[in-house]
Formats: sequence, C-alpha cells, structure tokens
Amino acid sequence: MKNQKRIYLVSMLLLGFSLQAQLDSSLSEKRAATILEHLKNPQEHYVLAVSHRGDWRYAPENSLPAIQRCIDLGVDIVEIDVRLTKDGHLVAMHDTTVDRTTNGKGKVSDLTLNEIKTLRLKNACGVRGSKIQVPTLGEIMNLTKDRIMVNLDKVEGETVKEAYEILKKTGTIEQAIFKGRETVQVMKKKYGSLMDSIIYMPILIDNTQNPSQFVQDYNEILSPVAYEVTFDSESSENFEQIAFLKKENIFVLNIALWDALVAGHTDELSLLEGPDTSWGWLIENGANGIMTDRPSELLEYLKAKGLRNVRQ
Repeated sequence: MKNQKRIYLVSMLLLGFSLQAQLDSSLSEKRAATILEHLKNPQEHYVLAVSHRGDWRYAPENSLPAIQRCIDLGVDIVEIDVRLTKDGHLVAMHDTTVDRTTNGKGKVSDLTLNEIKTLRLKNACGVRGSKIQVPTLGEIMNLTKDRIMVNLDKVEGETVKEAYEILKKTGTIEQAIFKGRETVQVMKKKYGSLMDSIIYMPILIDNTQNPSQFVQDYNEILSPVAYEVTFDSESSENFEQIAFLKKENIFVLNIALWDALVAGHTDELSLLEGPDTSWGWLIENGANGIMTDRPSELLEYLKAKGLRNVRQ
C-alpha cells in the first residue's frame, strides 16, 4: 500500500513537471510573438526595452550568458554584433578584430571559426581569464528561439544573405531584425526579393542625406515596421522625422548610449539627473523603444511608469 502511494505521488510530481514545462514552452512562444506584435503595432502604454550587446555588465558583451541575462530580465530585444570569419561563419563580435574583447589578436576575417573558438572573452573591465567563448550566430539564435527578438548589427549591407541562411536553419526568421544605413534603392539592388523576406529597420543616422526623402522612399518601396533614429540636437532633421513616423504608426527606436545619438538624453543622464530627464524625455518625444546599456534599470523605470502594460 505504501509503495502504491509512493508511486502515485511520484507520478503526480512528474505530471506536474511535465505540465509546467509545457506551460513554460507555451509562454515562451507567446512572448516572442507578442514582442513582434508590439514592434508591428506600437502603442503608448508599452515601451520596448532593447539591451545593447546583451547585459555586458553582467557577462562579456555579445556572449551567451549576457544574452541569457536579458531573457531572464524580460528584455524584449537584444542587440548583437556579428562578423564573418575567414571560413565563412558568423560570430558575435563588435570590432573588426578580436583584440579588445578576447585574449587573442587579429582580424575576425583572418581567423577561422576553430581559431576563434580557442579564444576566451574578457569581462566589461577588459580583465582576462573568462572561460566564456565567442558564440556563433547559430548558437545565439538557438538560445533565443521563441524567447526574445534579436537586433543584428554590423550585418547591414554585408552579410544579410549569410545571416538569413542561419535564421532559416534555426527557424528564427521572425525573431531577427536586420538594419542598415543604406538607401532602399541600394539595398533592393543588392538583395532584391530577400528584402521582402526579412524584418528590416532602416537607420536614420546623423549623416543621412535628406532624411525625409530617405524615409519616404523606404515607406513606399519596403514599408518597414520600424526605424532606428539618432539625432545630435532637437533641431536636427532626423528628430523632426520622429513626429512623422509616429503619425504613420511606425515604431521608433532611440539609442540612449551616448550624447550624439539622443541629444544628450542618455543612460548616463538618467543616473545624474533622474530617468525622467533621459528615458522619460525620449518617450515623451516619440520613442516606442529604447536601446540601453542598463536594461535592468530601464525595465524598472518603465514598469514604475506603467509603460509595460499589456492591454487587449
């Protein structure tokens, strides 16, 4: 009788674990789809949090633990940088060389994947001794699948095809945001119909020629769901485009990393004068999403302001 009770209890326990696993999986899939829906249909009561190179204060930049940290925090989009190795693999690396972020030296393009995998990443202070490897884009997409969206930087007009093939293999095409500074004419000429198969976010950067025409051409030819907009002053043409994009219900991402990107309304200003002067100001002036180096603090602020409320 006691054995039967034990068997029954163990069975119920295993059933509970199974149901929880199914629930967690379902919620993960729903979360990824929800993030994409917010990107396609921006709303004032929900501001997306975008983490720059993962949470690099927690773990080395562009590393799997830094990305996992973003998932655990509830970040919506993680921005990563990818570059092509000598033997044609995309790895997560911001710089053209591995010198700054690893214990090795040399250009990414001069090293094979096996050579890069022997290297170890440094921490945020540049201290050597980490046991963490440089991840491939495939490893990143498998980690993030159904859990968070990924903003691909350094791909721009160079490795779109290579990245797209990895997304196809990992089943994550709807989770990756490509972006670039080139005009729509250049991108369509270079990649043709592939541009219609990816989520593409044009970048309005400080040296964009004729910002209004840049936006008009993209809207007419590609109809992007989002723009990354930087502005060095409140009188810049790029800043003026935010109001137009808001009117068209197109998602606007601001980059609160340094002064010239957001006219001084940075993460640092939030520490010095309070988040209302930085993140709050950006939101008041049209930001639907903010890229930050302080994802935990940004999420706390957004929640406190009621800007993470999911409404039907």
